[in-house]
Order: sequence, then C-alpha cells, then structure tokens
Amino acid sequence: MESDSAQQAKRSAASAGLASALPWGVASAAAVAAAHKFSPAFAKSTSASAKVALAISPPLFAFFLAGDLTVHREAKSRGDDVAPHQPGATWHLRLANTFYEHTLIAFGVIITPMYGAILHSELSKPRYEGWKLSHAIIHTRVFGQAAAVGSLVAVFGFKDVLRRSGAPFKV
Repeated sequence: MESDSAQQAKRSAASAGLASALPWGVASAAAVAAAHKFSPAFAKSTSASAKVALAISPPLFAFFLAGDLTVHREAKSRGDDVAPHQPGATWHLRLANTFYEHTLIAFGVIITPMYGAILHSELSKPRYEGWKLSHAIIHTRVFGQAAAVGSLVAVFGFKDVLRRSGAPFKV
C-alpha cells in the first residue's frame, strides 16, 4: 500500500501533467493539420503514423516533464532527498546535484542534439529519385530509438551511481 503522500504526489503530478500537455497537444495537432493542408510535400511524403507521432510527441513530453517537476518540487518542499545548496561549493558537486535533481531535463539535453544530428545526416545523404521525406523521418526514428535507449541507460545508470555515492551531496 502506498502512503497518503505518495498518492497525493501521483495526483498532483497527473493533474500538472495534463494541464501542461493540453496546450501542447492542441498546438502540435493544429501544426500537423496545417502542414497537411497547406504543404503538399508534407501531406504526400509523411505517413499517417508519422503525423500522429509528430502530433503526440510534444504533449507526451510536456506531460512527463511537468509531472516529474511537480514531484520534485513537492519532495523539495517537504525536505525529502534534496540537499540544500550553499555558496562556495565545488562546481562538480553542484553539477552532480543538478543532474541528480533534474534527470529528465538532462536526458532531453543529451538526446535532442542526437536526434538533430541523425536527421541532418539522413537529409544530407544523396538519394534516388523516388525518395521521400518520410524515409528520412523513419530512419531518424529507428536510429533515434537506439540512441534514446542507450542514452536512457547511461543517464539513469549515472543517476543510480550518484545515488549509491550519497547524492544529493551536501555542498
């Protein structure tokens, strides 16, 4: 059985996530619909599943980020598992604490340039006559999934190493 504070944290995270995801969902769905209507190249070269993925990715990210930040904020307000920051701390301990406290943001900072580099690589390769933008998006998704899995293992593995080393550190 979960404690009342854990259940309250779940409810708070879910409501904050939904509140954050709603505007992103409306905006991304509208952008995909507009691109489909006003860009014949987008409509022709992007499959239905790619359009759905483009529409749901921003609200999903917003949902999980807002939920994670809400849980972190509530834990910090109760004084759970968060060390106070004091001036004069060494930079590497402060950096480790920031990484430990904002792991999802750290993952985003790591994976976003990877996806950009993969897409740039796919778009800059010479292609045959019948090649479509959707082929580059599919290749980016496949290679990006491998990059994302590897990055997740590395980021959360490093967070576990920090936790076992006593993070968050009192600095």
